[in-house]
Amino acid sequence: MAVYTPMDYVKSFAILLLILWALRRYLFTRVSLDRDFMLALIPPVVLAITIRMLADAGVYEKSQWWSVTPGIYVLGVAYGAVLVGIGLALERRFGIRYWKVVLLLGAITIPPFLLKLIAEMTAPHRFLYPVALAAALTLGVYWLARVAGLGFLHSQGNLAVVFAHMLDASGTFIGIDYFHFGEEHILPEIFINLAGTAAVMIPLKLLVVGAVLYLLEKWRQEEGEDQYYRIIKITIFILGFGPGTRNSLLLTLV
Repeated sequence: MAVYTPMDYVKSFAILLLILWALRRYLFTRVSLDRDFMLALIPPVVLAITIRMLADAGVYEKSQWWSVTPGIYVLGVAYGAVLVGIGLALERRFGIRYWKVVLLLGAITIPPFLLKLIAEMTAPHRFLYPVALAAALTLGVYWLARVAGLGFLHSQGNLAVVFAHMLDASGTFIGIDYFHFGEEHILPEIFINLAGTAAVMIPLKLLVVGAVLYLLEKWRQEEGEDQYYRIIKITIFILGFGPGTRNSLLLTLV
């Protein structure tokens, strides 16, 4: 049975909009949304996923304030903002690129949490199942896009977005169909129950993500907008990669 209620989605969406506004107002005026920023995203994404997994494993309580949605996103953003702030300060003072500082600080602060998570794993190899399936599906999308002339899927970062959401769909499919996990979200649960298999999430995710990426690329081409385009694409990637990695790691705990 779904865990999240309609009100949970309203709260999460409102918090997401507030986070994006704050980032655009205070962070994206200081850093470019480029390769360096994507590298700087690694520590906060890894920490957020690790904390969420430790809550799933029972090491931490499941609290919407900090360890599960929506609080885990706030925690990840706050942690990342602190690291980037330190990185920018050191970049101005010593000329060290900020993303290098962020990665170094992440390498110092995250391992204790990772070690706790590794200690909870009973079958680490199961993580490879959804990863392999997601990679195969993404490769199939790549070749289909070439044959069908769907050039927008080859735009910068779009295949990474596809992989992120295929990882989410693959982890859901394998977890529910083969390990008897439950679906936490309302609409996916409805579709899964109607289809009789969580494999339905794969074509559904492809259709939705493909449509969103098509509209996003068309909007950028027509309007010439770049910053909002990058913000939206990064957000879509994280909203797929975070849950997808979590779904895949859940398989290692059973």
